Amino acid sequence: MIYRPTWITIPAGSFTMGSDPRAAAPPFANERPQQRVELPAFRISRVPITNAHYQHFVAATRHPAPGHWRDGQPPAGTEQFPVTYVSWEDAQAFCAWAGVRLPSEAEWEKAARSEDGRWWPWGDTLPDVARCHFNGQAQGIAPAAQSVMPVGQLTPGASAYGVLDMAGNVWEWTSSLYRPYPYQAQDGREEATTRGSRVARGGSYNHDLRQIRCAARDGIAAGVRDVYLGFRVVANAAATAPVCALALDWVTIPAGPFLMGSEARPRHLNHASAVLPSEIPQHSVPVAEFRLAQTPVTNADYGAFVQATGYPAPAHWFTGAVPQALAQHPVTHVDWDDAQAFCAWAGVRLPTEAEWEKAARGPRPASGTARSYPWGDAPPNAKRLNYRRTGKRTTTTPVDHYPHGASAYGVLDMAGNVWEWVSSAYAPYPYQAADGREDPQARVQRVLRGGSFLSPSAAFVRCAMRSLSYPTRRREHIGFRVAQSI
Repeated sequence: MIYRPTWITIPAGSFTMGSDPRAAAPPFANERPQQRVELPAFRISRVPITNAHYQHFVAATRHPAPGHWRDGQPPAGTEQFPVTYVSWEDAQAFCAWAGVRLPSEAEWEKAARSEDGRWWPWGDTLPDVARCHFNGQAQGIAPAAQSVMPVGQLTPGASAYGVLDMAGNVWEWTSSLYRPYPYQAQDGREEATTRGSRVARGGSYNHDLRQIRCAARDGIAAGVRDVYLGFRVVANAAATAPVCALALDWVTIPAGPFLMGSEARPRHLNHASAVLPSEIPQHSVPVAEFRLAQTPVTNADYGAFVQATGYPAPAHWFTGAVPQALAQHPVTHVDWDDAQAFCAWAGVRLPTEAEWEKAARGPRPASGTARSYPWGDAPPNAKRLNYRRTGKRTTTTPVDHYPHGASAYGVLDMAGNVWEWVSSAYAPYPYQAADGREDPQARVQRVLRGGSFLSPSAAFVRCAMRSLSYPTRRREHIGFRVAQSI
């Protein structure tokens, strides 16, 4: 599936689960008896599932959207808030789609608590607003502020493993049935088909310091949906999982050859003038398996890079911060060097132009004729892409705005919206990765792919179309997407 969070690996070993009756912030009766629990290694998402993540799931599956969304869209500006108004069954459906699972309450507590039996994820220091979003009613917070906040903001509240938002903000569903301790994974409490209340962990913005402790637990009927109830996900440990600093949605592109470039006189286009000399000769290129981001890098993605590193913000961020209305639009006003700096920080890379074109064209058809556009050979239209200043649009659109324009592999926005930098230097065909065009040190013109919202005709948004610019060029219609080797 396309959803891939930023994973934190929790090592194998035992930890202290539950509480003894110490005096400070006394535990609740359902936390006893305290016990040692042995767990294998696993991975847990660094932050809860966001509205943006859940929106991909809703769009892909037509699963009902949370009740406070309108027209299948989260409220503007809440894309990075944890998704709420989701039942345990809704969370399970998301997990089935994404190829992940809910954590057991033992996994959740270990990720929050580490091996030292601490009270809160950060230690035994009393909670404060720098570490967690909690105690809203008790602190007399105005009703407008008694709500969730964006994920990943309160880094001083990280657990010993670096997991965020495990105290306050939103309660989180776990896989476990609500049953008395001692915790025994094999006693039926992890049966997904058994009816009953499920354990929620972490407390919310409305809970006090006792209720947001690592060991605090509550049972909630699986069908409940509420304003402060969300979830995060886990997966089995993967020793060789690629490391990425961002929660990007990845599409795996299989190994194998594909037809790169264009026929001199293509039978499936109205006229040969659409083909440029730079696209000839058409030739077969072998490509190793790799992963490609489903969408271009967004302003929100790039904002995380700017915030973490102090790298200069794009010129159109007039305050130096991400314009909230553009958070899910592709980042622009970035040159090839800016894209490379982002990649170095995020643990990713730019795709080669061969990788980019293969992902856009999809598998080689039985006819042997490579498709013209990511969706096939049908002419471009306003349902498939943003080009020719489509309708009244004179700028970029959100990166997942055109699902009908997806490639056969499910990659989005590969035609129109923004031109995309690739790693390759411009050189004539045939493409040869070893001929120097993939040398990152060469200060020569680099290839751009895909066309943009400013492209004046269908010729510019074909899979085979190649443009080029010097690596220092920045414009409002140039961005990039990223790749990873497998």
